[in-house]
Formats: sequence, C-alpha cells, structure tokens
Amino acid sequence: MKKEKIYNPIGNAPIYTYPELDSTMLEAERLIRKGAGHGTVVVCGYQTAGRGRGEASVWDAERGSSLLATVVLSPDGGAASGCAPVEPLLLPLITGLAVAEAVEAVIEARTDRGARVRADIKWPNDVLIGGRKVAGVLCRGRAGLVLAGFGVNCLQTSFPEGIEKTATSLLGAAAVHIDPLELLPHVLRRLAAGLCEQEIPAKIEERLLWMGREIALSTSATADGPRFNGTLLGLDSDGALLIQPTGAQSPMRMISGSITLLYDE
Repeated sequence: MKKEKIYNPIGNAPIYTYPELDSTMLEAERLIRKGAGHGTVVVCGYQTAGRGRGEASVWDAERGSSLLATVVLSPDGGAASGCAPVEPLLLPLITGLAVAEAVEAVIEARTDRGARVRADIKWPNDVLIGGRKVAGVLCRGRAGLVLAGFGVNCLQTSFPEGIEKTATSLLGAAAVHIDPLELLPHVLRRLAAGLCEQEIPAKIEERLLWMGREIALSTSATADGPRFNGTLLGLDSDGALLIQPTGAQSPMRMISGSITLLYDE
C-alpha cells in the first residue's frame, strides 16, 4: 500500500493505492474500522474478489486494465463546504455521472481532433458508450457512510464469452490508451462537484438511457424477479426511477431493480 500523490478534491482525504487487493470495497471497510472517513479513496490494479451488483455478479478484469476504486462518502460530507446533504439513492447515479463526464473529457483531450464520445447512464449503476458497458458502480452503506465503488474498463481489447458483445473499454470505444490512474483525478473532481450540485437529478436525466422509451422492469438486480412494463419518465428528486406502468393511471417510483429495453428500434 502507498498513499498516492494525487490531489483529492473530496476533503483532501488520502488516496491509497495497492497493486492487488481482494476488493477495494473490502479494503475501504477495513480502513473505516481504523478511522477513515469522508473522501478516503482506495485504488488497486487487480482484484481477486471484486463484486458487481447482485450476489452472482463478479467484477473480473485483467491486471492493470481497469480503474478499480472505492470512495468513502458521507451523505452530509459536503456540509463543511456549504453543500446540502445528498440523498443516498442519488449516490450511485452521481458516481456514474462523474465517471461518464470524466471519460468523455479525457477521450476528447487525448485525441488529435478532439474526438467526442457519448457516455450514457443506465439506471441504477452502469455507464455505457455506444450501448456497451464501459463502467459499473456499486454503493453500499457501512457505519453511517456510503462506499461508492466503481470499475472503468480502460485498456481491455477483448472480453470473456457472454459479455463480449455487451462490454467495451475506452481503448475499444475510442482507440485511446488511458492509464487507469490517469483517469482517477478526473473522476474525483467531477464527483466532488456532483456532491454539491443542486440540480443533480436533472443533470443525470440528460444522460439517462431510454428516457421516454418503453422498458421492462424487474424487481431484482438480475432481471429474474417479477417483471412489468412501462415508460421511463425520469428521476424523482431523491434518485428513484419514475415509470408510467402500462395501463396504469399514475406514475410509480422504483428504488431498486433492473431495467431492459422492451422494443429495439
């Protein structure tokens, strides 16, 4: 472990880097037990037990190919800077927005002609480029804090069977070589800004995948739960998804689950 010499705009908290960990989220939990607080960042080059959303979901990436990080956040951590407390449901989306904005900015800056890509947010926790997943977010509460974990595919040129058609990397999507630690300060800067952004739901909605489209919803994280159909209306002020169920008179809120597009155009 070492303290990385990268400025952390979230309370100027320490950034710890490791060549290898079981997972950045588990290490963040251990650091919390030792007194770590808001803004602490854990980064590693390889995870042996990285998890995705859902019990069966595993985050697996080649050594050094992804930005693998967890940020310790307090819902009221911005109070010292005059920011209002953040709704916990918004934290995965704020983190996803920070990743999306950072990815776009770094790709544009690194290409000769300022090439642009569009990074979309798939509720509740994925970032996509060209319809393919480039990053995932996982938030968990611990001891009054929130662990915001994220993984960004940076340098992969291939993916395992089963996700080879649904995943991408920054190298694959934009043909640019971006080192994972090079991307980190860009994400942290935008995350710090998002935690203090008053109109954050509207800003997230601008990137929300399938807005106004008919979607199928599952009450489980893996689309295996009870399903129903409806139109995606946007976000409530606390980050819940707003859906107009097919045949219903009133919109409904969804605070967990998964969504898929009902009809491809």
